[in-house]
Amino acid sequence: MSRADRAISRWKERLTPITVNGLRTFVLDEGEGDPVVFLHGIPTSSFLWRDVVPIVALEHRCIAPDLLGFGFADRPDKADLSPAGQAAFLTGLLDALDIERVALVGHDYGALVACEFLARAPERVSAMVVTNTSVWLDDWKSSSLSPLRLISTPVIGKVATAAARPFMLKQAFRFYTEETDRLTDEVMAVYWQPFTDGFWDVLRRLNEVDGMTSTEFHRWREALYNFTGPGLVAWGANDPTFPPNRGAEIGKLLHDSRTDIFEHANHFIQEDRPEALGRLIVAFLNGSLLR
Repeated sequence: MSRADRAISRWKERLTPITVNGLRTFVLDEGEGDPVVFLHGIPTSSFLWRDVVPIVALEHRCIAPDLLGFGFADRPDKADLSPAGQAAFLTGLLDALDIERVALVGHDYGALVACEFLARAPERVSAMVVTNTSVWLDDWKSSSLSPLRLISTPVIGKVATAAARPFMLKQAFRFYTEETDRLTDEVMAVYWQPFTDGFWDVLRRLNEVDGMTSTEFHRWREALYNFTGPGLVAWGANDPTFPPNRGAEIGKLLHDSRTDIFEHANHFIQEDRPEALGRLIVAFLNGSLLR
């Protein structure tokens, strides 16, 4: 077995398979206490949270699922991959785990899923943590650096997916990561694995999903604005797609919140500052931060 295969195998062994309405996902489930759910974005998986969860799990139960279509999760052709579909799947997952109320931590696309879950069931959300994302449509559809915009480009999308190799994914990650030394061959092997198993089709379908219109984005902003619980915005300052001013604007939507900008972090703050992010989340959840 190669080093890459061993890294993939070790990570999968850390996860728990769970089936919801006939669809299987894999979940990182560690720690005890009040539950915290971590939602990844594009094009990652629960693996993104691998070094954040152990910090938070010292005081809380941490649940980081592979969103439907991502990581090791099933990729059915007709599954709803929109934030609404993912939120419905998350609801089923939490019900299967017999968890009623959670703190949500969302990054990138996962933050949209968190907002959709909040809009549907605010009574099930005890706290909100938002990292490097946007709840404004133009940032997802118009920005030349948006992952959905790149995937949707007919020529670039098809050529890129046909010619892509693991080292290309690493180069893409380097653009969104400050601590590039963490992007070892073993780490990138885990990130690359879904691409060898149908994930390209998932990425193409993401650009075609319903539920990414101005109506939905307004609804998500409204859900944040109406949320009465505590909120935290944690932001990598050097993100070329979602700059710090977006984090500040999201912080203004959340009434009872604080915003922390990580000056030496990029889009993947979980790679750049995992321990610091984990400690910040713990302090926030324990009520130790001034807001």
